[in-house]
Formats: sequence, structure tokens, C-alpha cells
Amino acid sequence: MELISQIKKKGHRVTQSRELICKILEESGHAHFTVDEIYQKVIKKNSNIDLATVYRTLELLGEIGLIAHLHQAHGSGIYFLKNNENTMHIICINCNKILDVSSKTYNKINSLLIQETQFTKIHNNFIYSGACGNCK
Repeated sequence: MELISQIKKKGHRVTQSRELICKILEESGHAHFTVDEIYQKVIKKNSNIDLATVYRTLELLGEIGLIAHLHQAHGSGIYFLKNNENTMHIICINCNKILDVSSKTYNKINSLLIQETQFTKIHNNFIYSGACGNCK
């Protein structure tokens, strides 16, 4: 598992709980999850793992740069495996469908912000929201 090897490489302990959480994340690809959704998947495989362990593991994976965490205005945080693209996300307020916003759009928005604010580097950890085409 790539996540496990990265945890070891960074000098952190690898426990059975961490292995299971990492396996679930890796098998899910670029899927987006709340902590509770990950926890529900974890306890189906091992009911001895508590919610605090899931939070701590996600925090560690975020600290070492393997996953990203987005904030919603009035909802749970969203976690997903990082990839090489800078992506923004948008979530439907009705059906909770999450879409990646293209790098092209991300770069356009950041360019506008850089022009307006004179900042040189802009990062975000929030998620846009609206109604998707199916939910209008």
C-alpha cells in the first residue's frame, strides 16, 4: 500500500487500524468521504476501531500530505486522496454529489485572486456548493 509505505517513510507507526483505514481510502480511488462515511466502512471490517482512531489517522495522513480535507459551510468536512492536480470541488446542496472542478478553472480563479489581491500563492480548503443539473 502506498499510503502505508509513506507513513513508514515519514517515521510514523503503522497499526492495524491505520492499515485498514488506508486500504479503504486507496481502494476508493479519488472518492470523497466524510469522517462518518469512512468510519462506517471501517467498522464493517473491524468493529473494534473507534471514531477517534479514524480522526487521528486522517489527521496524520493530512499532515504528511497524502490526503486533503475540504470544509463545507454547513456540513461535515470532506476527505479524499490527493492527486497531482490542483483541484477545487463543488457539492450539490440537495443530493450531495461532489465534482472536481478542472485545473483550468482552478487556475483561472486563482489568477483572478492573485491579480486582485497581489498574493503570490493561493491555496484553499473549502468546497463550493450549489444545485447540480439534476436537482435544479
